[in-house]
Amino acid sequence: MEFKLESLKYQETAIQTIVKVLEGTVKNTFDNACFEGIRSNMSQLTLDEIQDNIKKILFENGISQEVAKLSTDKDICVEMETGTGKTLVYIKTIYELFKHYGFTKFIILVPSVAIRQNIIGTFKSFDKQLEDIYGFKPNAFEYDSKKLPKVTQFIEEQHPQVMIMTLASFNSEDKILNQAQREDLFNNIPFIEAIGKTNPIIIMDEPQEGMDTDNSIKQIAKLNPLFKLRYSATHKIIKNLLYRLTPYDSYKEGLVKKIEVLTVTEKNDEASLKIELTDIQIGKGDPKVKLKAWHLNNSSGKIDFKNTAWLKVGDNVGDKTNNPSYLNYKISQINKSLKTQKWTVSFSNGAEILEKQIAGSLENIWALQIEWLMHRHFTKSQKLLEKNIKCLSLIFIDRVANYMGETPLIKNLFVQKYKEIYPEYHGGKIPTAEEIQATQGYYFAQKASGEYADNEGGIKEQSKIYDLILKGKEELLTISNPVQFVFSHSALGVGWDNPNVFNIATLNNSYSEIKKRQEIGRGLRICVNQDGQRVYDALNVNENDRVNQLTVIPNETYETFVTQYQEEIKSVYGTANAGAGMSHSHKGISADEVNFKRNPSSEIDKAFKKYWTALARKTEYTMSFNEENLINDSVKRINKIEIPDFVIEASSFLINSIAEEGKNDTFQGSENVVQKSTFTPLDLIEEISENTGVSYNTLFKIISRLNNLDQLVKNPPRFIHETSIIIRDVELDEMIRGLDYQITGESYPFDFNDFIKNISNEAYVETPHKGVFDKMLVDSDVERKFSLEADTDVEVVCFLKLPTWYKIQTPIGPYEPDFGLVMKRKSLKTANESEFYFVIETKGTNDIHDKKALKESEIYKIRCAMKHFSKLGLDVHYKAPVKEYKYFKTQADSSISANM
Repeated sequence: MEFKLESLKYQETAIQTIVKVLEGTVKNTFDNACFEGIRSNMSQLTLDEIQDNIKKILFENGISQEVAKLSTDKDICVEMETGTGKTLVYIKTIYELFKHYGFTKFIILVPSVAIRQNIIGTFKSFDKQLEDIYGFKPNAFEYDSKKLPKVTQFIEEQHPQVMIMTLASFNSEDKILNQAQREDLFNNIPFIEAIGKTNPIIIMDEPQEGMDTDNSIKQIAKLNPLFKLRYSATHKIIKNLLYRLTPYDSYKEGLVKKIEVLTVTEKNDEASLKIELTDIQIGKGDPKVKLKAWHLNNSSGKIDFKNTAWLKVGDNVGDKTNNPSYLNYKISQINKSLKTQKWTVSFSNGAEILEKQIAGSLENIWALQIEWLMHRHFTKSQKLLEKNIKCLSLIFIDRVANYMGETPLIKNLFVQKYKEIYPEYHGGKIPTAEEIQATQGYYFAQKASGEYADNEGGIKEQSKIYDLILKGKEELLTISNPVQFVFSHSALGVGWDNPNVFNIATLNNSYSEIKKRQEIGRGLRICVNQDGQRVYDALNVNENDRVNQLTVIPNETYETFVTQYQEEIKSVYGTANAGAGMSHSHKGISADEVNFKRNPSSEIDKAFKKYWTALARKTEYTMSFNEENLINDSVKRINKIEIPDFVIEASSFLINSIAEEGKNDTFQGSENVVQKSTFTPLDLIEEISENTGVSYNTLFKIISRLNNLDQLVKNPPRFIHETSIIIRDVELDEMIRGLDYQITGESYPFDFNDFIKNISNEAYVETPHKGVFDKMLVDSDVERKFSLEADTDVEVVCFLKLPTWYKIQTPIGPYEPDFGLVMKRKSLKTANESEFYFVIETKGTNDIHDKKALKESEIYKIRCAMKHFSKLGLDVHYKAPVKEYKYFKTQADSSISANM
């Protein structure tokens, strides 16, 4: 199997966000970026120029400066929900940065082996396809202290180099990269210093995993990065957040699987001996704890699971809860582990309980979780096999010993349930022991001592155990490979995922150590078939036909699971609404399933059918292009360009002292030194052609007629950038001028039935009065306000949010207008009442020339739509852009007056 590379709009936006940060940088070459045998990344942009670029990007991406947390540090945060392809995004960003600026030195920092292997696997999966696109393949390798010649190559090479390394490679002074006394030094300096001279661009994958400690910051600073690009779904430290793809956006746009939460919890379990450690008190005396346990009330006979008072060593839980079932639970020790830093309470009967852990038998719960997992797994497997898709299930367990130990409780439960359930889905066939064993894979490594663990030390000693899970993603996805169930403790919680994980069960005896977003994230990625192609669902797909659905099976209540997930979302985004919607499989209709019903009014139905007859007519377009107009207009506008001097800023700070609380310094002044730039006419033509798509021949004609080439010499990259913008504008104007639409004779069908959407409350508004449906889908506050005002306007007969399948074809792709609306107006002269038809495009502005509020492509599509609706005749009036409903009414009045 080979994964197929896709061009996804949201990924391209994330990639170009980074490229635009360095817009204006002179392209690196051997001549300007090579010193003393070291090829470096060089950029002469001043801090002000970088900040200007960043502010433009924030505006384009719709992120406020407050949310972005603007900083002068050369750190850029890119936030992408797990499962949306951030690894591929930053790999393609490497290609783009070399293509645009000639940068050749990149270091990818990773916190774990799982993430490192995922990156290496991604490079291998897509290197041929990326080479076909970009015409080169970077030298990507993992750092190995025993292979220093590769580091030397990294430092010297002119070809793009990508070194993948963990912080542990250089996070202490005794590491080989930091050693100053070696025979194999690079030019008699430590390798870390030589790497620093290359000014690498550092890509930090999951930086919240230990990359922001004081020591890590100090060690990373030695690498002297040109920029640090920070990629994560769950940033803890935010600096210059320039791109954000939230869980809600990912979910809404169908970029990840839908989530089903299938909960397995005890009900009415007063007879169980559950105990939970909820609080610890540390003071002058011995530590005390509060335990949650079943309390018996003698007077009422009721029993409640609640907190005890503060307890100390020697206290008997049975006495404190008045529950004789706990009389064998006398506290013998309250201790904090030096190794794990977790508190433990030990009892006289040998039982122990950790922080956030429940003591008690969970065997029955685990058995039921495994049972439900298998039912979901086999049901999905049969359905997916018809589509050539393999189904995988992931099982997180509480302790490795419960799968690999002498008494592997969880493994035994798995075997037992597999024997019971398999025949139900396979015509009564009984699986053999060999078949059951073959279907299991696991991510545990065995140490020399025989102990199994999820750590790097163990992995190095027995790599074969995890190779299939960690490295063989394509092989694991092959239907012929027997492994279908993957077991892990915690190491697959970050950095590992697989597109065909359709079920996740968490067999814990505690609140999951893995964060909910990480836990869910292992299976969020859109699935692939045996050809390596992603298989998407339509946004309005029926529940029974959906392919991309992840089932999560935790051993806690649905409310507890969702509350914890929402708290994680809220801590990052300030609102729980940014998270993915979830459905609870034990309810008929989830809280997020919304029914949209047609308005029963006969007046609305009649008016809407007539309106749709006029609106539904399809068109096709033809284009003509006048090259001379393009040349003349471009020359006229380009000759007005004025470029500020190209400078290098030199600044001086006197450091008076450095202490733990920070440095104390005094600004000594700065100077800007004007620089000379070199270029060739071919470079100029080549760059502009690449940015605009205009032929070399036409560009030669434009350049030959320019009289301000002295502005070009000041700063060629900036001149090229501004020139490209002008030519693209002129191109669009010329295309519109030569664009013509013709009615084809075909029409969109009248296909408007009741439907159900799985969405949040923020994604729709109630429109019971004038809506074609009783609810209206909305994507913004502008649409929300428009819908509410239209629904109460006495002159409106009916309106609706136009379906996504209603598209107008344009030269730069299909366009989907927002609203359709029918308005009635009575003539004062004749007393006759007429209906008028409108199509409305809502935006954050009423001015089509407002380039701050509208993207270039939005303006172009609106202008194309004007020609389309004009061709439909006077029946349909198109109003765009519209910010407020009041403004629309003003525009509507104008159209109605002209036609009455």
